[in-house]
Amino acid sequence: MSVLLFPVVAFGLAVVVGRIGTVMFQEQDKQA
Repeated sequence: MSVLLFPVVAFGLAVVVGRIGTVMFQEQDKQA
């Protein structure tokens, strides 16, 4: 893996995980 590509992939994963976490949190908040 390219050294320059690693930060981009890590940032992309962080954004995806953050969005999924936000959606899950909102769904749990609606159910509660």
